[in-house]
Amino acid sequence: MSDAENMTRKEILQPNRAEKLLYSFVDHAYRKRSLYTIVVILLLLIILTIWGISQYLIHERIEQANLFHNARTKLGDQTLSEEERMNQGILALQKFAKSEIDSKLSVVALLESGRIYALQSKVDESISEFKKVIEHPEATNFLKNVSRLSLAGLFEQKNEWNEAQMILDSIDIDSWNDLKWRALARIAISKGEFKKAKRMLEQLLEEFPDSVFRSETEALLLTF
Repeated sequence: MSDAENMTRKEILQPNRAEKLLYSFVDHAYRKRSLYTIVVILLLLIILTIWGISQYLIHERIEQANLFHNARTKLGDQTLSEEERMNQGILALQKFAKSEIDSKLSVVALLESGRIYALQSKVDESISEFKKVIEHPEATNFLKNVSRLSLAGLFEQKNEWNEAQMILDSIDIDSWNDLKWRALARIAISKGEFKKAKRMLEQLLEEFPDSVFRSETEALLLTF
């Protein structure tokens, strides 16, 4: 006879290990039901709080995007002259940047203001806006480097070569070196340092053979 046939009725009715564990847990949960109720309520509150915060942040981002869009619409108002559009656009962007200082869009607003000032040949005002970008806590390295390149170009316009070079030297990302060396070579040429300019342009071609400035650099080297 098999083992199953030799089992007594008592043995057959005896709960297995899994059933014992289940019974034990149910008994424990029943006796500690107040504690488990509190834990469940706390978990629900945490989940609802996290959900509420995420919804608030989403709403804030949408609101900030709308405000930024409204500020930029001043630049496209065809009922105004070009100068009036630029002036009102700058005022709207600067107001947005101040009111939404913790937003990354405020950095973009400052960049746009700096660009418009540069188009108006208001070099000092443009420099001030780009410096604010570099100092902004929400500015990414990319936007900071864009501002540094813009600042270097503005200092070049003022023939302030040392300031322009210091700004360019602060760009420490290797992938930006072709832009950096191109600008430094341009400054060296303006200062009459042709050997230095040639060395930088040759380095650009050597280390960045696929650079978008390759044709321009090769043509410039032919002039030395």
